[in-house]
This record gives sequence, structure tokens and C-alpha cells, in this order.
Amino acid sequence: MHKYNLINFIVNNEKLDLLRAKVNSFNPFKILRIEDYEIRHSNILAWVFDPNGNHNFDEMIFKKFLLKILMKPDNDEILSDVNLVYKIQNMPLKDLIIKREYYNTDLVMLSESYKFVAFIENKILSSEHSNQLNRYYDITTSHFPGYTIIPIYLTLDGEETSNEKYFRASYNDLLEILEFAVNNYKDRTSGEILNFLNYYIAIIKEKYYMDDELKKLCKEIYAHNKDVIDMIYLMGNEIDIGEAIEKFKSKYHEIIPVSEKSNNFWFGIDSFSKARNEQTDSWGGGFPICFWFYKYYDKLKLALEVGPFEDANKRIDFLNKLEANGVKINNRAKEPGRKYTRIYTNTLAIKDWTDSEEVFEVMEKLYEKRELIQVKNKAIEAVDNTNW
Repeated sequence: MHKYNLINFIVNNEKLDLLRAKVNSFNPFKILRIEDYEIRHSNILAWVFDPNGNHNFDEMIFKKFLLKILMKPDNDEILSDVNLVYKIQNMPLKDLIIKREYYNTDLVMLSESYKFVAFIENKILSSEHSNQLNRYYDITTSHFPGYTIIPIYLTLDGEETSNEKYFRASYNDLLEILEFAVNNYKDRTSGEILNFLNYYIAIIKEKYYMDDELKKLCKEIYAHNKDVIDMIYLMGNEIDIGEAIEKFKSKYHEIIPVSEKSNNFWFGIDSFSKARNEQTDSWGGGFPICFWFYKYYDKLKLALEVGPFEDANKRIDFLNKLEANGVKINNRAKEPGRKYTRIYTNTLAIKDWTDSEEVFEVMEKLYEKRELIQVKNKAIEAVDNTNW
């Protein structure tokens, strides 16, 4: 590629200038850097969820958000009583009280008249630590005996939790509710409130997601400058997870690779081999229980999951064996038709994805964590005790 093409891409490129203008557009939240601080996001949530807030949306935003989370497919196994949805739908919740940092919990929404508590642990750039979710759940249940309690773990992408009682929620869920309010209930509030919410929606979209107009512009720039952009990307990501995978396989000889890509790696282990059906290319490469590493934003995640079985009854029997060995299994995972049950997950941050040594070291740490080794050994025992 000629050097001229690269220079021409950077200089006098109107669409690139337009993209810069959109990304650098005025937004007061950028000046305050709200996007980098979870506590400021929680302050805004406390305001929009408050039925007595000066936004004049009453409890509409909170109730729509809560019902959306309860009905998410990701939370099927957590919602044990669908009647709760109808119950909340019919609650006026005019007396809802919002508490911030209540016993260190980010947000607590309390209705005394309906004996109802929902609480949110809000994570944007960090992840759960120090047994947080278990502690917050125990504190809340002990302080509100006899109440309906809904624990929510709010992350950018609806990340899984270490506590199976928590409902998963994402900022995309929140954005959908805020955009619905702004587009359909604008007559209820003032122009200042609408501007505030639109700025907040814009900063979340720009920082963590991407709206359709921005996607279209990026696609147009890429279509006309594909060779240049591909070269820039290739040089910027010259070392990827592939080198770390090779080091990982060299160290851990029990590894049986299933699938390798630039940002994820699926594998079984020797001890799972008796359960493998090598005649199929289905989920897990024929392993009914499989590991995988994958890039998750700025983190590397390792998961161990039980996948689909040809015989649904054998799958339930295998889950029962795992449970008998001390692996936590949600009862809904054993219902007919269920195909995927994650029994372990953990993440660690990576500062430089081009540093294969750092990526490899993080893979080592994740794979050698004591909690994973315990779950892995219990899974091996279940495999050994199953008639395949």
C-alpha cells in the first residue's frame, strides 16, 4: 500500500471529519466525565426512578425498567413466580423511597405499603468483588423480613453474577426505557428535563454503545477506505490472543482444543473425553461440558458450561450428579428444553491486548483459580460416574 493512501485517509477526509465532530460534540456529561464514575450514574438512576422526582414521570420509568428485567429471557431461571410480574404491574408505588449507599448497596427502592424492596448493584468499569453480592443480599433480607425482594445486578452487558438470586440487567435495557420515556411522555415534563435526559442517553450510547447514525457513518468510512483501515487495525493488533492460546496449550497438556479464533478459545480436557461424541460438530465440539476463554470488553472471561445433550433425561441426571457433588445448579436448569447451564465464570482485566505475555498470564490465573479447580474436579467426578 502506498504511503499516499494513508495520508489521504487522514487529511481532507470529510466523513472522517464528520465522525470526529460527532464524537467530539458538546455534552455537559463529557465535561463532568460522568461516564467514568459509577456513583454518578447511580445518582441519575436514583433521580429518574423516584416517583416524586421533579421529572414528572411518576413511577413509570422505574416500573417499566423493573418489569423489563423480570421478563428478560436471561432471567428465566431466576423468576420463580410469574405472578410477581402482574403484582408489580398493578402496584401504584407512589410511596417508593430511594436510598443511596444503603449499607453500601448502590440503590435501594423501598415501598412500605406493598412490603416490596428492589435493590441494584451498579457496575460499569469494575466487577463484583469481596463477596459483595452475597453480603448485600443477606443484609437486605435480614432488614426486610417478609418483604418481596428483587436483587438486580446492573452492568454494561448484563454480565452474569456469582449469586444465582440476582436478576441480570444491562445499560441497554435502561437506555430503551429512557428513550421510551423521552419519545412518548415528553408532554409530562419540561424542555430542561428532556435536554438533560437526551444528553445522558447520548453519553451512554457514545461511550458504551453506538447509535444507528454513527454505525452508518463508520460503515461508509470503512467501505471507502477498507484497505487503509484494515492495515491500521492489523498493525495495531499485530499480537492477539492466538499467541497466548498457543502458550496456554503448551503448558496445559490436558487441553483438547475445540475452536480457536482471534478473541475466543473453546476447549475440553482429557478428563471429559469419555463424555465426548467425536462424530458431531455441535456445541462444544462434541463435549457436553466445555470451557472457553473470550474477550469481554477490556477483560478476559473464562467460563465452564454444560451444553445440550441428545438425551434430555441424561442431561438432567448429569446436572443432578454435579449438584450432589456440591456444584450449585438452579432448579430451572433441569426443566425439559433447557440446553445451557453455566456452572462457573470469572473475569480478569487486561491492560494491553497486544501483549501476548500479559494475556497468557491472565489465562493462567483464571485457569488456576482455586474455585475453578474445585468445580472442575466435581465436574470430572460427575463425568466419571455417568454412563455415556
